[in-house]
Amino acid sequence: MTNTNTTTRPLVKAIKPELYAKHTFHMKKAEKFTYNYAVLDDYIVENYAGKSIKQIASDMNEYHHRVQYRVTVLETAKLIERKRNTERGLLVRQRKVLVKWIKEVDAKLQGVA
Repeated sequence: MTNTNTTTRPLVKAIKPELYAKHTFHMKKAEKFTYNYAVLDDYIVENYAGKSIKQIASDMNEYHHRVQYRVTVLETAKLIERKRNTERGLLVRQRKVLVKWIKEVDAKLQGVA
């Protein structure tokens, strides 16, 4: 019986290898201190829709800011969808615009009166 499953791990590294380019070519001693984000990225891609950054950091035993950084990188690379595209986020942005507009109108009204 042969295994037909040819999934290559890590998934994100197989899709976008440029995210993991080494930037230590000019520092030979720093190479052993570089961090491998491949495992964290795979976990984020699989679980970001249902979990918060805080939960992912806890599950992976990682620092919150490190997970937050990788979420930003993966969002920029369009591997995960931003959570801020929810209805609540849209309403908050609209509210900010409207409050600013009301302040401008109030300033104009005071100038006229």
